[in-house]
Amino acid sequence: MSVTIRFAGRAAKSKQPIIRVIDFLQKEDPEFLAFGEGNPSIEACPIDTIREISERLLAEEPKYMFSYTATLGDPQFRELIKKRMVEKKGMDPENNEILVMTGGQQGLMVVPQMFTNEGDAVITEEITYQGMLDTIRNFGGHTVGVRQEEDGIDVKALEEAIRSTDRISFIYLIPNFSNPTGITTSLEKRKAVYELACRYDKIIVEDDPYGDLRYEGEDIPTIKSMDTENRVVYLGTFSKTIAAGLRVGFMAARPEIIAKAANCKGLSDSNTPCFNQLICRDFLRDHDFEGNIRNICRISGEKWHAARKGLEEGLPEGWKVYDAKGGLFLYVVAPPYIDEEQFQQLCYQHKVGFSPSSSFAADEKPHGGFRMAFTPHTVPEIEEGCRRFCQAAKEYGEMNR
Repeated sequence: MSVTIRFAGRAAKSKQPIIRVIDFLQKEDPEFLAFGEGNPSIEACPIDTIREISERLLAEEPKYMFSYTATLGDPQFRELIKKRMVEKKGMDPENNEILVMTGGQQGLMVVPQMFTNEGDAVITEEITYQGMLDTIRNFGGHTVGVRQEEDGIDVKALEEAIRSTDRISFIYLIPNFSNPTGITTSLEKRKAVYELACRYDKIIVEDDPYGDLRYEGEDIPTIKSMDTENRVVYLGTFSKTIAAGLRVGFMAARPEIIAKAANCKGLSDSNTPCFNQLICRDFLRDHDFEGNIRNICRISGEKWHAARKGLEEGLPEGWKVYDAKGGLFLYVVAPPYIDEEQFQQLCYQHKVGFSPSSSFAADEKPHGGFRMAFTPHTVPEIEEGCRRFCQAAKEYGEMNR
């Protein structure tokens, strides 16, 4: 007898992310250049420091490092994260606690698990991180996308969305070097968003995985630093500043939110691997973590310059590159005549893959944009990838005059 498999609705609706499709094409053809997955620059990974820390832990703390630890996370590590959040991100130390997460993605799972009931709405930017959109939908919520401008979310449109949408569970934003657009929300708009959240009594989820990766300009205060009412849930990660494979992130929020989040987290993994936490703990405690970030920015900044130059100089008239000043991505906006799917297939013929906007759209529709994840590649690969993408853009324009 054959087996009848009955998937739950949430599993039946799941689909493979486009970045996996693009990366598969590179595995099938070594000449294909895949700019899909946003991995940090591997040559910036502090391997020697991680090796030194690991050897010390194996020699001095083997019993602890290979044991279960508290769901909240290693106590000393949590205090070190909190200290940095206060000093670098302006967080109020008296009314916030820290929960260690298994990567930033776990935070994106726990947030809708805590706040979103079946049929609830979550307000997001119209183009935002696919991993959050998918988890919201997985928990039965739906997303309401708000138009973006070059300095962040359209505040008037945000207020209209708040006023016209029933059962909003939270507002989700990536204020620094947003994924996929690279847009950074201005200080004026951060203040306005927070004021709206206070006026209409809404939770803000501030997702900040890229905030330390600034290549040009000055840092802008976090929304969390403005949080006098403790309504901001801040999500951070060490994936971009130490190593992505360690899968260590964190949540900073008021104590009752952290307590509930720990309960939700505990259902999936009991605790983040202790060994991985201790590597990050010792890096913060005993090594030059801020210097490591500067080194990452130096290496990734060179790639960012190459990608910007290649796209801005090579794209035909009518195309636009958003002015990202940090992070892992550049976002290209196509002219209105471009059919996103058709152009994607043409790019594949040119052996280059960027991620299309439909993968990141709150309404799941094409918005005529393409994300380039440049950091996993070398400068020559970036230059060649830009050349191929720009050549596809020129060819498409000639075909559709």
